[in-house]
Amino acid sequence: MKTFITIALLVLSSHYTFSEDEDSFPKTDLNQDGYAVANPDIKLAFPRDHGSHPDFKTEWWYITGHLESPRQDHRYGFQITFFRSSLNPTTKEQIYMAHAALIDKTTGRFVHEERLNSDQWNAAAKVGALDLYNGNWFLRMLDPDTEEMATRFSLSEIGSLNLNLKPGKPKTLFGDRGYSKKGDAFGAASHYITFTRLAVSGTAQINGETVPLSGHAWMDHEFSSSQLSEEQIGWNWTSLILDDGSELMAYVMRRNDGEVDPNSRLTLIAADGMKSEYTGDSFSWEPIRHWTSPQTSGRYPVEYRVSWVSNHKVKRSLIVRPSADDQELRGKIGNFIYWEGAGQAFDEAGKPIGLAYTELTGYTESLYGKF
Repeated sequence: MKTFITIALLVLSSHYTFSEDEDSFPKTDLNQDGYAVANPDIKLAFPRDHGSHPDFKTEWWYITGHLESPRQDHRYGFQITFFRSSLNPTTKEQIYMAHAALIDKTTGRFVHEERLNSDQWNAAAKVGALDLYNGNWFLRMLDPDTEEMATRFSLSEIGSLNLNLKPGKPKTLFGDRGYSKKGDAFGAASHYITFTRLAVSGTAQINGETVPLSGHAWMDHEFSSSQLSEEQIGWNWTSLILDDGSELMAYVMRRNDGEVDPNSRLTLIAADGMKSEYTGDSFSWEPIRHWTSPQTSGRYPVEYRVSWVSNHKVKRSLIVRPSADDQELRGKIGNFIYWEGAGQAFDEAGKPIGLAYTELTGYTESLYGKF
């Protein structure tokens, strides 16, 4: 699950045409604004559904990962995200935003950038196949059979990164065959496709130096027309790539009364790809330590414990600690603020067991109605 604010007052828009042939996404119910809503009866198809879905209000392709080089002083966490948002359900007017961020795990230096364009001004997202760009940043699928991908992005304070992403295990469809319910309101759901373990290789131009990089990444692709019910203000989300070959994803939908919404979910993906899901009060997310942003006064639970009882009735818990506290993205475009950061996972005994990325939203203002 990931973040995007619709900037309806901006005039950066375009007319997006798309095919109505037999390979098009099935027709589904519309909300009161005329946008398609996620439907549990729809069967996702690939490579079609790696591409864009302009009948839906909002869509994102979200990659977070961890990189190292042969030199020990190069250890990074990165985020590259491409957003699409429809401004008009009839004309298919679209805007495209992109976020990129890099954290130096050794020094704690964190930098990020944004972009906003339209497909009449240096941005597009193809229907039916994964092929999208925003300026000279891009994400595309190189081979629909292997689902290997490539991405490029840059940060003016650092340099550029060119990365190949190769699935280490099959993609996962979260929820009910890719239908992920987030709230009780009509349409408060998404179609949710994830690569939980991508092998990353490539290079970075960092301060004029070419640095070879390798590591692991996680990719989320979601499309919907509303993910929050009126009483929901934001979410905590985590993705863990664990050393034993398994992965964990959890999100907690937070309500304005301080309670956790029962539509929250934890999913475990075993090394063999088998999926186990926990909802409601069958798992918990407990803050351990908060960090308060001196720029925005947002107070984020940057260290936390996730606990659940396994199918074998064994109580499990793990702790996530950030690589650095200040990984807050303070967006100037749309004035949208959230915390998205690299970290490490530890078991009950304090042993490091894997890599983590965390997203914390709704800590400076409610997100309801923002996307």
